[in-house]
Amino acid sequence: MLLSARPLDCVVFGATGDTGSAACRLLYHHSTRVNINKWAPAARNLTKLQTNVLDPLVAAAAAMATTPNHWSTPIAADSNSLPSLIAMCNQTRVVVACAGPYSKYGEKVMAACIISGCHYVDVTGEVDWVNAMKKRYNKAATQRGVSLVSFCGYDSVPMDLSAWLIADALRTKGADHATLIETFVSSQQIGGGGIPTGTIHTVLTMVNQMRYKYSFGLLGTAPPKRVKVAAGSVYNQLEVGNNHENDVLLSKHVKRQTKKDLAFNSQKLYKSPLPDKLVWSAPHFMASINTPIVHSTAEHLGLPPFQYHERAMSGGKKSWEKAHGSISAYIPVVMNFLMMVVAAPFVMTPFFENLVWWWVKRTNRQAGKMVDHVTNEAGHNVIQQLMNQGKTTGYVQVKGFGTSVAGNNASTTMESEYDAGIGFTMLSALSIAGELNRSKGDVLVPNSNGFQTPVCAVGGNLLKQALNKAGVRVSVEVDGSGRGSSKL
Repeated sequence: MLLSARPLDCVVFGATGDTGSAACRLLYHHSTRVNINKWAPAARNLTKLQTNVLDPLVAAAAAMATTPNHWSTPIAADSNSLPSLIAMCNQTRVVVACAGPYSKYGEKVMAACIISGCHYVDVTGEVDWVNAMKKRYNKAATQRGVSLVSFCGYDSVPMDLSAWLIADALRTKGADHATLIETFVSSQQIGGGGIPTGTIHTVLTMVNQMRYKYSFGLLGTAPPKRVKVAAGSVYNQLEVGNNHENDVLLSKHVKRQTKKDLAFNSQKLYKSPLPDKLVWSAPHFMASINTPIVHSTAEHLGLPPFQYHERAMSGGKKSWEKAHGSISAYIPVVMNFLMMVVAAPFVMTPFFENLVWWWVKRTNRQAGKMVDHVTNEAGHNVIQQLMNQGKTTGYVQVKGFGTSVAGNNASTTMESEYDAGIGFTMLSALSIAGELNRSKGDVLVPNSNGFQTPVCAVGGNLLKQALNKAGVRVSVEVDGSGRGSSKL
């Protein structure tokens, strides 16, 4: 069936989870911002979906007298059942996959999208898994005109788009190119519960893999072997003849540059992106995920290589005021850095998982208070309750700075009134899904199918416009003289 003939613009798969339910809340209140008109939630347990997600949305909307965008009939789909996933995908143009860890629940969803010919979006940060999936399925996806777009949330859209905007602005100004790009991130959230449990599972899975690898199999557990499906099935046919060693997300050059940049980035407690300004910061804990994506996008789009550093700042909206303030403003940065150093050997112990889950449960208990006297039968935390009402949940800011061969400077600013882990992540993913739904239709867009980073799949300028429409403030400035600047 042609994409234009399908009844739905978007299906949210995994709609009972933290990120999937957030996607439903955003679409319910703000779907027009992300170019999605007809949508449906999908989950294995439709009773849980109705009770925990959909009913509270109806109650919140009734209390506020709003006019939301109701969903189409919920779809039953199971990550372990390929036929149910194919039936789901046949109804829509884009699937937003929210069931993680993706290394456990994501592969059949991707395969179903390829088989049915619909586009795929997720918010994973599992670089190695995406690399393996591209090696396995990229040819089949490209031949079918399907875009498979990972890293569509806080990892890695703000940093990757900021880097591309800087590099593109410098390239546009006199065929110059960037030599160094740095991004500085800060965020805050209202209440707690801003870290999806799927993300926690993903982190612990990655920790276990690292523990197993570096202890020569003495610690942790071996990763599960991939189970072969029945010979001759459509799912199996997607793999045959598609195992290309060079068809990977991260080339050898990207891996080398990433290793070099991360080593330099991790050694510094502060950076100085602009002349005469000392900015206190620490290595961003997600730099290991975002740095290879930044370089992969640059390589795919033919940008000359550049150094990339990713820094974290404390203070939320006031982070840049505090960055130049008294010594007391530096303490959180130093403490974060020391915690990273102390925690590194501790992750190798079997007690690490217990500590992480204790912290998550404690955070969610503290966040389970009432907001504006909204009923809380489903046990929603603060962020979930705010999103039920269509309200924002925190703040994300990314400032980027770049310098070029010719001595030109460029900068970007990106700001959102949502928390990083759930609110911004799903607003970003839905914006990308909306662009795939709006711009592709039944026409195969050259070089944008198969596995792509968000910037490559949508295009940097279109992604900037989509985020602006969704309420994310994105701006770019170029300084060609060291003095004045002009906005783009």
